[in-house]
Amino acid sequence: MAAPSGRGRAPVRERRDDPVAVPETPQNVVNDLRRRYDELTSSQKRIAEAVVEDPEFVAFATVDKLASKLGVSPSTVVRFTYRLGLDGYQDLQDRVRTLVRTQMRSATVADGRETTVTSHLGESIHGRSFDHDLDNLRRTISGQDQGDLTRAVDLLSRARRVFVAGAGPSYAVAFYAALALDRIRGETIGLDGGGHETAGQLQSMRAEDVLLVFTFPPYASSTLRVARWAKRQGANIIAVTDTPISPVGQLVEVVLPTVVSGVSTQNSLVGAMAVANALLNGVTVARKSDAIERYGRVTKLMNEWDQFVLKGDD
Repeated sequence: MAAPSGRGRAPVRERRDDPVAVPETPQNVVNDLRRRYDELTSSQKRIAEAVVEDPEFVAFATVDKLASKLGVSPSTVVRFTYRLGLDGYQDLQDRVRTLVRTQMRSATVADGRETTVTSHLGESIHGRSFDHDLDNLRRTISGQDQGDLTRAVDLLSRARRVFVAGAGPSYAVAFYAALALDRIRGETIGLDGGGHETAGQLQSMRAEDVLLVFTFPPYASSTLRVARWAKRQGANIIAVTDTPISPVGQLVEVVLPTVVSGVSTQNSLVGAMAVANALLNGVTVARKSDAIERYGRVTKLMNEWDQFVLKGDD
């Protein structure tokens, strides 16, 4: 088969080795990559990573240019698109461009609001840090899919029990999410990070339960073990992670991609906290009066125990 031309036209279509259902929306392309990542060849994995991590380049590069950048042949790129059930490279580009345009529209609106927020801090490290967090938050929001958020909230609202996992710095966000979820829906268990206590807690996990995971580079092995256990039990898993093809991202039903890059030695968890808040607010609305009533009962009991300086009615 002749290699595609530099203008990105796909060659005559080959027979697919394993036909799959054609993705119906641009977002489904990323979801399909996540589900099928382990099945891909090493060359196809490089292409998948480019689609997820550098969609702007994929959206506008010719097939020859993408192939050259990744060190694969143009025909490998085309076969990769067929593997996803698409109609060649142009079909892939059309879907990726739609995602990029959506993200760019969100970024344009956000940039208009953020240009002067940190100007009074000049070029200090503090100003750069705040700027970076604002950019992480903007990129996190623009990367969200409404369908995935709705699905995650529905799972968290209806589950028999919710388990929340995160280790290292991610544990801070996981702890907050577990605490807040328990106040509005009950039956929520915050896992301790993978030790003996976690092994005992996981024995009660069932298929009707949900695991909510927070995991970011370099990815705690304990969190991956918990996700694999949940998968074996048939529980639904929601991952707040940096990419759909992260180790945990490949195992789960719903991925909520979150940008966590930092300006110094540590990741920035601003985006992760924002996603957690979006889920918590969604669950509160979904459970309606049940959530408000439970929150009120919990607050009343803590007031009776004199837990806070300010009482609930102060």
